[in-house]
Amino acid sequence: MKSYVVIGGGLAGLTAANELAGQGNRITLLEQSSHLGGRAATHNENGYLLNLGPHALYRGGRAAQTFREWRIPFSGGIPPTASRAYFVRERQFYPMVTNLGGLLATRMFNFREKLEVSNLLRSFTAAKANQRERMADWLDRHVSTARVREFAATLIRIATFAIDLDLLDAQAALNQIASALKDNVLYLDGGWQTLVDGLAQRARSLGVNIRCGEPVANVDSIEAAGIVLAVNPAQVEKLTGVPLPAGLPLHMASLDLGLDGLPKDAANAAFALDRPLYLSAHSASAKLAPQGGRMVHVAKYLGGARQDPNSVRAELEEYATLVLPGWRRHVAFARFLPALTVTPMMPTTTSRPDEDFLGLQRVTIAGDWVGPEGMLADAAVASALRAAGAIQRPRAAAA
Repeated sequence: MKSYVVIGGGLAGLTAANELAGQGNRITLLEQSSHLGGRAATHNENGYLLNLGPHALYRGGRAAQTFREWRIPFSGGIPPTASRAYFVRERQFYPMVTNLGGLLATRMFNFREKLEVSNLLRSFTAAKANQRERMADWLDRHVSTARVREFAATLIRIATFAIDLDLLDAQAALNQIASALKDNVLYLDGGWQTLVDGLAQRARSLGVNIRCGEPVANVDSIEAAGIVLAVNPAQVEKLTGVPLPAGLPLHMASLDLGLDGLPKDAANAAFALDRPLYLSAHSASAKLAPQGGRMVHVAKYLGGARQDPNSVRAELEEYATLVLPGWRRHVAFARFLPALTVTPMMPTTTSRPDEDFLGLQRVTIAGDWVGPEGMLADAAVASALRAAGAIQRPRAAAA
């Protein structure tokens, strides 16, 4: 039996620990904070369950597949799109298009644009891009009208959280969109903490020694056959002294609202076409609020930019007023997060570092910023599985 150490107690770290322990190894997981979860943690505020901004689990993605195989319990519902779900352009509301009938009936597009949208959705589903093609260039090849491009950009940012299409890798984005169109996503009952708790429980049942409040100064201080670093790029550089390639992070601002009820005529979901704004009542699909209450995320995609928090909050409150008239009278709890990190490194045409990038004999890396497979939670889980496999194989000493 070999001993391995996993540093980091988020989804990637917990996945790596489970994978290694499931193969008969002795595992210690070290988390520097007082609790597990990282960006998958959920906060309970008087029965309102708040993820760190809007989260959705891709039903056909690597994360969901792995959790099902491991019998990690989770449940939930698909986002609300059939009732009171809209696209918004210039303060005008258009019922969300979810099928051919809705496309034919919508007032968002003229006849020519409807044909182009139909072709676009087929191209999204096919998920084929040229090697190292940027998403902006892919759109140039598939879209000719401004309104359809605006619609396409909205779908892309909903699926990827990215707004800079001149840098976003087209194939990575198309894979993500195709997965959403084919299998949809889930808002999770109880929030993402249910995944964290389930992974931690399974890990402990396999003998993993989970230790929170345990910061690590550097990897040289750890005695083990191998180490998986499931932390962010800055922490990897600090722990190893190895520089990583510069990456473009993705940020989001989120106004999280616990409401004692949904205002009359309020939307369950509203995605702006002409601004990078998002609103969804996650509790319309998942158990996230007390009886009669609603848990709503109002958010702005920031890409890699930082913006003035006061201006962003004012913009989100104004959008909430447009989509949820009278929402202020129903607020039981409100939390504003001005610059959430969605991922420290989005997929661009320059490949993300893989699990063996460091070139160190007994260290691999994992996270939603590592490797060629998937985005968001799917990238975290896929890279963790690869990192756990790589650390157990015979490895040549680093030069």
